[in-house]
Formats: sequence, C-alpha cells, structure tokens
Amino acid sequence: MYTLYWEHMAGSIVVQATLEALNADYRMQYVDMGAGQHLKTDFLKLNPAARIPALSLPGGTTIGETGAIVTLLGEVHAESPVTPQPGDADRGAFLFWLNVMSTAGYVTSSRVGHPERFARDDSAIAQVEAQGDKDFAEFFNLMDRSIAGDVYFLRRGLTALDFYVTMLSEWVSDRQALLVELPRLRKLCSAVRETPAYRTALETHKMPAFEEAD
Repeated sequence: MYTLYWEHMAGSIVVQATLEALNADYRMQYVDMGAGQHLKTDFLKLNPAARIPALSLPGGTTIGETGAIVTLLGEVHAESPVTPQPGDADRGAFLFWLNVMSTAGYVTSSRVGHPERFARDDSAIAQVEAQGDKDFAEFFNLMDRSIAGDVYFLRRGLTALDFYVTMLSEWVSDRQALLVELPRLRKLCSAVRETPAYRTALETHKMPAFEEAD
C-alpha cells in the first residue's frame, strides 16, 4: 500500500488523482504545514526536502516532488492509462510537459501564493507577487497554445498532464477570469473536473470550512 502525505490544496492533488486513475491501494496521511509538521524530525526522515507531497512506496522507500512521483507511478504500473510508458510515442512529450508544469508552473505558483518567501520588505514582496502574476499568466497562455488534443493535453486522451495543469489552475487568484480568456484550457479543465479521479482528489484537498464563533 502507498501512503500519500498531503496538505490542503497542495501538489498532492495530482498525485492522488493519479493514484485514483491507477486504482492503486493507498492511504492518506495529513501533514499540517501551517503548524510546521513538515519540519519535524519524523517527517524529515521521510522527505529531507521538507516538502509536500511525499509518497511512501509499498517497499518502504519514500520519494517527493510531483514530477518524480507521477513518473515513477507510471513505471511501476505498466498498465497505467494516464502515463505513457517507455517506448511509447508520447513518452517524450509527456515527460517534457510534465517537467515544464512541475518547474515553470509549480514554482511560479509559489511566487504568486507566497511572495513573502522570496523577499523581505513590503515593496519587494509586492514586486515579487506582481511579477509572479505576470509569469503565471504567460505560463497558462503557453499551456492553452500547447494543448494538442480536442479536449486533453495530448491527442491520446486523458493523462496525468491534464490533472497537473488543472491543479495549477486551482491556485490562480481569479480562476474564472483566466479561463474566460483561454477557451481551450477552460474546456480541458472542465473535462478534468468531471473525471472521478480528479473529482475525488479535489474533494479531499478542499480547504476546511471554519465555523464562525458565537
């Protein structure tokens, strides 16, 4: 059984969606990053990079980084419907775009969501956030232009790339405005949100509702 270490609205969304698509046997282990649980000794033994997600494999090894996890899952599950296998004609394109999403897309989302991690004074933080918004918009324009299928990213149909780019879109401050401007991406994200695998992952990762105190 796999163990997925996750946090609300984190990169673990794409990993859970992939696990669901594979019909893999897994359990979820919540890590409260706000409380610093990812910095605790027990978690650092699993993932020295102190990042979420992390995935413990049935044999006991734990790996991190979304791109590495998705790639490995595809190789372990040779019957995978969402990860082209070595030797497949789409393998190169899949790995290329997976790495674009996990580097350019994921890292830019961090600058948008947590600009304070990249600068110290208020003015610099504002500049980081503004540039991050611009870079994120350019990234999604690239995604929209690069969709090769009628609906999904690759012509072959649904893959983990579609889970990934839809996950990234969840982190945009004004998602509706973004998708209005990018009709091909909007069509892709709408279709992905209807898949059982992604729907399950997104439901799991939703931020909890906080009840107002009396």
